[in-house]
Amino acid sequence: MSTPDKLIPYRGRVLGILAGLVLAILLLTIGFGPTLLIVAFMGIGYVIGKWRDGHLDINAWVGFFTKGR
Repeated sequence: MSTPDKLIPYRGRVLGILAGLVLAILLLTIGFGPTLLIVAFMGIGYVIGKWRDGHLDINAWVGFFTKGR
């Protein structure tokens, strides 16, 4: 069993650690404001990509954000 096969059950944790590391490096090097702008553009890019792939369910998003109301 190779190393990538051993990491598959932990892929969410590994990706979370890598994302945290990238965010920490960005915060330390360019500051809070530019890092927040980069994260916002990444989120917008994710939504546009999901829409272009045809997997964006607007009703599910609205329901998720208005669940507690």
